[in-house]
Amino acid sequence: MFKVTKIRQSILTAMWGVTASVSTLALADDELTGANQVDQQAQVVDAKDVKKLKDVIVTAQYRAQNIQKVPTAITAVSGKDLAAKGSTFIGDVLTYTPNAAAENPDGDSRPRWYIRGLGTGDVAASTVFPVGVYADGVYLNAPVAGAGDLFDLERIEVLRGPQGTLYGKNTTAGAVNYISRKPTFTDKPNGYATIGLGDYNLRTFEAAANAKISENVAVRGAFYSEDRDGYAKNLANGEHYGDVDKKSFRFQILGKVNEDWDALLNLHSQTYNGTGNNGSLSVGKYWGVYERPKGRDTYLDLDESGKIQHDGASLSLTGNLGNGYTFTSITAFDKTTQKSISDGDYTPYDIARSYTDNEWRQYSQEFRIASDAEKRLSWIAGLHYFNEDLDATGVSARVTKTLPNGAASQTAATPAFRDIGYDQGTQSFAVFGNSTYKFTDKFKVTGGLRWTSEEKDINLDLTQITTGDYSKGSWWKKDGYSNSVYNPAANANGSTSRKKTWNELTYDITPEYEINPDLNTYFRFARGFRSGGFNTGISSSLTQLTDVNPEYLNSYELGLKSTLLNGDLTANANIFYYDYKDIQTNLLVATEGQAGGVTSVLANGPKAEVKGAELELDYLATENLRLRFAGAYLDSEYTDFVDKNPVTNVVNADNTGNSLVRSPKYTVGLGGEYTFNLSNGSRVVVGTDASYRDREYFLVNRQNYTVDPVLSQKAYTLWNANIGYHSANNKYQVNAYVKNLLNEEYQVHGRPNGPVGQYVLTYGNPRQVGASFTAKF
Repeated sequence: MFKVTKIRQSILTAMWGVTASVSTLALADDELTGANQVDQQAQVVDAKDVKKLKDVIVTAQYRAQNIQKVPTAITAVSGKDLAAKGSTFIGDVLTYTPNAAAENPDGDSRPRWYIRGLGTGDVAASTVFPVGVYADGVYLNAPVAGAGDLFDLERIEVLRGPQGTLYGKNTTAGAVNYISRKPTFTDKPNGYATIGLGDYNLRTFEAAANAKISENVAVRGAFYSEDRDGYAKNLANGEHYGDVDKKSFRFQILGKVNEDWDALLNLHSQTYNGTGNNGSLSVGKYWGVYERPKGRDTYLDLDESGKIQHDGASLSLTGNLGNGYTFTSITAFDKTTQKSISDGDYTPYDIARSYTDNEWRQYSQEFRIASDAEKRLSWIAGLHYFNEDLDATGVSARVTKTLPNGAASQTAATPAFRDIGYDQGTQSFAVFGNSTYKFTDKFKVTGGLRWTSEEKDINLDLTQITTGDYSKGSWWKKDGYSNSVYNPAANANGSTSRKKTWNELTYDITPEYEINPDLNTYFRFARGFRSGGFNTGISSSLTQLTDVNPEYLNSYELGLKSTLLNGDLTANANIFYYDYKDIQTNLLVATEGQAGGVTSVLANGPKAEVKGAELELDYLATENLRLRFAGAYLDSEYTDFVDKNPVTNVVNADNTGNSLVRSPKYTVGLGGEYTFNLSNGSRVVVGTDASYRDREYFLVNRQNYTVDPVLSQKAYTLWNANIGYHSANNKYQVNAYVKNLLNEEYQVHGRPNGPVGQYVLTYGNPRQVGASFTAKF
């Protein structure tokens, strides 16, 4: 086992040879769009031509800071980069973010975030994610609310490692901040409109407008629309499968209460009528009679549907208290609903159906007070309150009584109707603080504390009809069945309740030393935890509802950030070590035989160690040539993991030594762009990038890829290219792009679906070609 003494030895060695953490610097963005002093400082100013690397200012620590001065692993993606490459999904923009991925096996609505090996594959509505997602300072708990559409954004900040002593919700893996452009008090209205077209009948439209209503009120409105045919076809009806239909808007009102106080109202809405799911494709022979044709096309008898609606409002109040003290209040309410109908067997036979109806209603309030950051002792202190009510319904049904092989479809294990519904309430209260003391002009230490108290209660109902005739109404309601025979076993029908409270103290400490103004080093220790909850992945009995306790992570990170060659090169790197315990692990349990699907059961279990290193380079080789590189090494291992079937408690295997899921050992992103300056003052920018991912596993068990090749993805590389024309006055822009240039076929998910030899898999996106036109005013 990798002991702490070895960490200390590594630190002493690495102090002389490793270059540290945090992000690549992006080129400037094209408008100043801050809402208050911090936001105004946090903007990235665009240069008409590529002349030098501009400073990237971030607010990841609730202060406007040069990203090179932030002593933690963080990468910023500018809004400008999103537009140039035709990015429509967050997973597309992480090429230069080491050890971070957001793949889309469930479509664009629910990215599966993994940072440094930490994430979750559990899809229950009640699951707490180890990656915290924030939109304009508001934590979003619903898993389908964290896939913000990439429109009118200032930047996206991705922080790696445990967060909590500054952020309102504690997480073990990291945090992702979506930061939109804010209203500004410009004398003339300004904005832009972008129209995009692409193959698969892609149509996008994005627009934003900013105006000063008075000397004290400014507004900004933005709208986004995306429609696209699916990348596959349903061979059963010949129609496209996995269509995209997104609509979003954001409207902000900025008011100057007086010279010292600002108020910002943010109203936003997001609608998905098609999430772009590439499909769960069956692999193997089912019932001895069916095998899906090869390729990415599906073959489903049931017309699937899915809709997600996310509406929210937040009010941010910021002000100067005098003597260098500032106050921030963020009040927010969000409501997210999800409804879906899906084919549960992934075949052209009417065997299994699934229905989901979830609603999350969350309210959050955060207060912060910050001292003058220029003082020898500076600090930030805050309170965070979070309340969520979750109503969830999940129905599986078998309306046909006979399988294709003649066997009975409706049995006690595979009932005609099963409804698992629950109401869960969450209340979380936290006090947090973070302070920095400057011992000298070059050496300072930052420390943070957070105390969290969280209470959850759940009321769960289970209804199981062993056999019945679907004869009327909706098949996802029990009154749609006649001649119903309810499962007579104990706890097979009925209700149960649970209530649990957790109190935790977490902390971090970060000494940092400025070797010279262009070379900074730091060491960060952080202890984080992931909130507890309940396992709602029950399959047949109320007794399977169990408590899931928090997981804990001790993180050690040594980093160095450098700006070299007169500012033409930033070279940042880090090494880190994770001691990971009581991991909330989701295990897939096959409960309904062939094509019946699996149940994802969440439980505490293994211990793990993660060791890694990250390197980021951003180099302005000439005035017109910019080169970028991000490389990462990740060595993850379960150090104690006896796999027990969480339903039967029977030991399946010893998985000690297995890798964490979706954790490739090596990942690399590299690329560059060249600017051709034309004689009339306009310019053409040509760019390309590639991302390499080593083999990754989709399950915590069954990691022998020679036996189960569908349950992992071998190493692959994706290439992209783009070209853009910018007019001399920077008012017009044309971009063209190709994503997955070589049309690489790769998986983003795979899992078992019954006996050995039967699986389902999901492919990543094929080659996509498109172009857009932008006009600014």
